[in-house]
Amino acid sequence: MKFLLDANIPPSLADDLIGHWVEHVTSFPLGTSTTDGEINEYCYKNNCILITKDSDFYDTFVLFKKPPKLILVKLGNLRIRELRAFFRKNWDLIESLISKHSLIILTPESIKALP
Repeated sequence: MKFLLDANIPPSLADDLIGHWVEHVTSFPLGTSTTDGEINEYCYKNNCILITKDSDFYDTFVLFKKPPKLILVKLGNLRIRELRAFFRKNWDLIESLISKHSLIILTPESIKALP
């Protein structure tokens, strides 16, 4: 699987997604100034799963199915080590769900998969 980490996700999360192609938006020519539209198009063209905290991507996913797959992180303001620990603890479930579903929403209470 290919993953793109949005600007609001720490680049160090890539270290926890072992065995997958992972890129962070800071590697783009415009870095964190890359527009949401450009990120959506990149994910669409490169078949990437976007991991973000930005709920604007949820709106474009619902309306336009862009990006093609989305992991929306709604865990609040966690420290980087806490966010990484959450992903490490739940990665097997997240990975399994995103392989079968297009949208995963992560909250402190649940991990929800939607078609």
